[in-house]
Amino acid sequence: MFTFSLVILVALQAYYIYNSYRLEEKELNRQARWIADKTLATMDRYENETNEEKLVGDFQRLKNGIIIQKEKITHPERIYNSEKRYNQKLEHELRKNIGNSGFDIALKSEIYSIVDEMKQQELLPVNRSIVLFQTVKKMMEPMTINEGKWSSRQSRENTDSKLNEKDYYLVRSKSAFQLLNLQTLVLRKMVPLIIISLLIVILIMILFRNSLRNLNRQEKKIAQLHTTIDSIAHELNTPITTLKFSIAQFPDSEVKPLLERQLSRLKHIVASIHHQNAEDLLMNQTLLTQYFEDARRTFPDIAFDLKLDFRQNLSLKYNDFRQLMDNLIYNSVKYGASTIRIVIKADDRMELTVYDDGIGIPKSETQAIFEKYYRITRQENLHVNGLGVGLFLVKTIVDHYKGEIHVLPQQQGVSFKIIIPDEA
Repeated sequence: MFTFSLVILVALQAYYIYNSYRLEEKELNRQARWIADKTLATMDRYENETNEEKLVGDFQRLKNGIIIQKEKITHPERIYNSEKRYNQKLEHELRKNIGNSGFDIALKSEIYSIVDEMKQQELLPVNRSIVLFQTVKKMMEPMTINEGKWSSRQSRENTDSKLNEKDYYLVRSKSAFQLLNLQTLVLRKMVPLIIISLLIVILIMILFRNSLRNLNRQEKKIAQLHTTIDSIAHELNTPITTLKFSIAQFPDSEVKPLLERQLSRLKHIVASIHHQNAEDLLMNQTLLTQYFEDARRTFPDIAFDLKLDFRQNLSLKYNDFRQLMDNLIYNSVKYGASTIRIVIKADDRMELTVYDDGIGIPKSETQAIFEKYYRITRQENLHVNGLGVGLFLVKTIVDHYKGEIHVLPQQQGVSFKIIIPDEA
């Protein structure tokens, strides 16, 4: 469960870091684009100073068969011979606009299509362009800032042929930029967040390790406690056997039944300790009948009124049933009951109801009586010995089966109703 939770936490941290990275990346690109736009606005003023007549002449040379290779032409003359001057101006303007921001920006403006509209012919070769200006550092993943389209329409008179020649060109251009050190800038901002996320994960792992150590220590203590209890239970077998023979030879008197009842309770307790980890039997009709026969022999002075409707039981173990009934019956006997009425219905769920005519329980105490070591402080209880754990054990067993227990004070005595779901 912890491993699954840790994986979910790491996944959430990674998702949060990724989103933060993308947001930082978007913001830095936005700032870099603003710088690029500002630089292009300055460069446009210089570009407008370009002699358009010269550009048209260059286009004419393209039409006559001079081709561009790797942004240069085979003819000694450059198609756009002002490129070097504009590149220098671009570097200067870009450095000025970047200032102390730490950005490393590459920028490029180019003409990527020239169509002779008279012949409907593309003059530029595929994947070739006329660079108007660009930075020294080249772009690997350019981001387009803007694209433009303009027409050049000129006419001239050929004196030799006495013809009026017209040149119509459709020119497409674009500008692009790239923030070259984008990852470095983002990571520089993300380092504190990454460190905090790692520290959170490490802290949780340390807490888990400490919890695991504490759990192991608790398990060792519980194992030692079980070993101690088993040892005590084993050691009790000898004095129980001795007491059994001694009571059998004890002369008949009013004390003998009391000793036999206490010895029987002690034997049941030791037996339950010995078998608490063993496979326990489900309570059935035979065990139910046998239990109440033993109860009548143990408490001969108590009038038991039994109503049993047993059909099925898929959940309640016999040892748990016996501990429930032992504690409830013994409590009734201790607190002055002479008649105990028990109603058991076992069908789609288990219902156990125990009524007695003892001194009862005040209504204000009905919730507190299930607390460990709790005893009702009133005059009638002062002569009764006990530790206040019987009803606590009853509630613990009922909770184990996810059942319910209700206390109903009567005009005389008290009744306990237990409902246990019958689930395999």
